[in-house]
Amino acid sequence: MAAGLAGLTVVGVLVVAVFDGPVAVVIGAALTVCGFAGSQAVLVGLAPELVAADDRDTAQGLFNFMTALGGGIGPAAVAGLSGLVPMPVALAVLAALPLAGVVLSQSRKGARRGRRAIQSQCQ
Repeated sequence: MAAGLAGLTVVGVLVVAVFDGPVAVVIGAALTVCGFAGSQAVLVGLAPELVAADDRDTAQGLFNFMTALGGGIGPAAVAGLSGLVPMPVALAVLAALPLAGVVLSQSRKGARRGRRAIQSQCQ
């Protein structure tokens, strides 16, 4: 689920990078916000499963802090890069971050499937 939402974020950023005009900006921004906010909700919901009961509140607070920090880094990075490279290139560089998340998520899924298959063969 989170990988799909990260993919939605990538598509949103690339829409703005590739197409000109206000319609592209609105569509790209909408896709990006939906992907980013949806990922945050999914991952915050997973925290109770991944963290010991005594640490859940702290983990969720830290995760929300990191999400807000990450949400601020994206626009700052594009603004900084846009002085060095054209805006579409700066946006494409930004799209690499959620794309890396998609790739990492999918590669970890494959590793988990492989481990499960090995474990089931050993039993």
